[in-house]
Amino acid sequence: MMFVDQQLYKKAFESYLREGTPIELSIKQARPTTHYIWRTRNDGKVRSSHADREGQVFSWDDPPVGGHPGEDYNCRCTAEPYYPEVSEYLHLTIDGLGTKSGWSNTDFVNHYFNGGGRGVTLRQIGHSQKIIAAFIDRRGEALKGQIASAARSTRVGLVSYRFDNTYNMTGIVFSIGDTTIGGSFSGQSVTQNGIIDLAGNLDLYLEDEFADPLDVGVEVDDYRPGSILYDNIHRPLNDYLRGRTGLPTGGPQRRGVRDGTPYDITGTWSGSVEGRIYADATRSKYTE
Repeated sequence: MMFVDQQLYKKAFESYLREGTPIELSIKQARPTTHYIWRTRNDGKVRSSHADREGQVFSWDDPPVGGHPGEDYNCRCTAEPYYPEVSEYLHLTIDGLGTKSGWSNTDFVNHYFNGGGRGVTLRQIGHSQKIIAAFIDRRGEALKGQIASAARSTRVGLVSYRFDNTYNMTGIVFSIGDTTIGGSFSGQSVTQNGIIDLAGNLDLYLEDEFADPLDVGVEVDDYRPGSILYDNIHRPLNDYLRGRTGLPTGGPQRRGVRDGTPYDITGTWSGSVEGRIYADATRSKYTE
């Protein structure tokens, strides 16, 4: 809401007295901030006591002598909403990240053949920290902007925001390629003097599937012994398949043996968000 010129309000009030015309809500005196800047017309008609107030900040709860702008007799002064400067911040804190290390590449492949399709969680396989760190690094600032936008829409009271998208996590963890990460934010916001203070809870989830140990998004086209692809995927898998079919390792290759079961990989995290931002998006560094 904008602070309406007192002259406009006076004319509407006079019309009400003469003709009974109701004063529109948009014309009534609005106070979007607790303080205001006194502004004069800057001409020779401004009384000296009001000229001295030009540019000064006053509180709506503590009027100066003679009242607020426009309240004294024939006063043409106006009140400009006062928005203080603030150091903006939005902090995302994620709990329950676990450790950086976890299952090896062979562990993922073995579970594909021996796990019977039983799903696993990132906490069980030990890669929760890697995934969420990569997500925050890639999308953290965008998420802050989206939460800030939701807070601006609410201004005061409950703030909620839901999100989900597919992200390419190739190279972060062996089993994770294009994966879905989503979640929700729920919190409270308070707006004063054009500044929004907000705080709340952040819940995140991951949904993926390990469906084929030979198609996990590893972009390495080198099958020679000693290469990453050979040592970490093809040799362990080839040796394992030979054992299942009774073939000795090191002999002629047995191709096309795939009788594993795909399994789900899921993860959840909880955390918090707190910060202070400008209500005016044009002044803020946190925008969508």
